[in-house]
Amino acid sequence: MTQDNETIIQPGDLVTLKGMSNIREKPIGMVKRKWATNDVEIFWLNQNIAKRFAVHKICNYHKLEIVSKANQQSS
Repeated sequence: MTQDNETIIQPGDLVTLKGMSNIREKPIGMVKRKWATNDVEIFWLNQNIAKRFAVHKICNYHKLEIVSKANQQSS
């Protein structure tokens, strides 16, 4: 957790746009990469819905919320 009580978004997490918890069809994506500019690169899993909401491949993490956290394991 950060100081402002937001969960840190990491690569592998499933995310959607903030404020879409009540919407049935929402864009869901997987975080591919974190950029140094507080942006994240996302691979949208449902492309048609992502096009409908005009989301981009690179978004600011403030506009996203985590649907499911990835469990990072090192081998």
